[in-house]
Amino acid sequence: MKFETLTTSKTPSLVIDNVPGDLRLTGWDNNEIKAKTNGKKLELVDKDGVFTLSCDNDLILSVPNAAQIKIYNIKNDASLRSLSGFLQIDSMGGDLALRNVGSVKLGEIKGDLVLRHSKGDFQVERTRGDASIRDIGGSMQLGNLGGDLHLRELQGNLKAQIGGDAVLFITPKEGAEYSFSAGSDILLRLPQDSDVELNLSASGNLDVNLPDFDKDQDLQHITLGSASAKMTLSAGGDLLVTTQSGEWDSLADFDIGLPFIGADLPGVPTDLADQISHKVEAATRKAMNQAGKAGRKAQKAERQARRAVRMVSHRFDSNNSAEPVSGDERLLILKMLQEKKITAEEAENLLSALE
Repeated sequence: MKFETLTTSKTPSLVIDNVPGDLRLTGWDNNEIKAKTNGKKLELVDKDGVFTLSCDNDLILSVPNAAQIKIYNIKNDASLRSLSGFLQIDSMGGDLALRNVGSVKLGEIKGDLVLRHSKGDFQVERTRGDASIRDIGGSMQLGNLGGDLHLRELQGNLKAQIGGDAVLFITPKEGAEYSFSAGSDILLRLPQDSDVELNLSASGNLDVNLPDFDKDQDLQHITLGSASAKMTLSAGGDLLVTTQSGEWDSLADFDIGLPFIGADLPGVPTDLADQISHKVEAATRKAMNQAGKAGRKAQKAERQARRAVRMVSHRFDSNNSAEPVSGDERLLILKMLQEKKITAEEAENLLSALE
């Protein structure tokens, strides 16, 4: 176990080359950097007002709230909170949880991403997992998200491209521009009386469910109110625009529980307390991550199954009985049954509809 503490200004610059394990970082009101690792190496150096830190294992950090932080690589998971200064992380090997931060620039995140409350702009180059993001005080740019996205409220512009499903709760801001592309389904929930120009496209079903909206008009180009904001959405699957809430409220949303290692245990020596809390934290994190990811996969599979059943059933209802049938539909149904996305009874009913 290693400890280091250095006095700083209110806005120090901190550079971390590599964290070989997990990182837990929190901002505080003290003008000092306090570092702790359960490894054998910890170096914290002040050179001309720029602090550099290196370690060989998990790292716990307390830094001034307004610190400017650059981290090149974190091998495993990370939780950072209560920071108002600029934060940059180039590479993440695991999950990342951010809470109450300022402007953020992220490179590649190999796990899942959770953000709760950012006071500035938020930029991500690539995320391989899912993302749940709430309350962006500035603009958001998401270069390439491999999984699903749940986004709730942002104050600035939006530019994003994702590979999975998207659930967007957005209040259009005057003069803002929103450009969004998803490889699968998109749900956009707007407040009533929104002022926005919508440009919509979908490879699947395109549905607009808004008060007093005439569905006989062009669904791809819609003007609401004064159209002071502009929004362009492109879905590889279905696209629904609505003001209603319900079962969609929690769809695709999740959180990442990454407890801070090194919790105080009264009456227990510091070294032993750190060892105990580290083992508990590791086991807890592993269980939570496995349960969370399994739950999200099951939820996504259920959504895909419902969508596939709707598409197949719709094609063979009484209004479409004249359409020719190919073997692709049968293969799709059998594949869904094999993957346990539908029951045997549902598969039998769908196959009967093809005859």
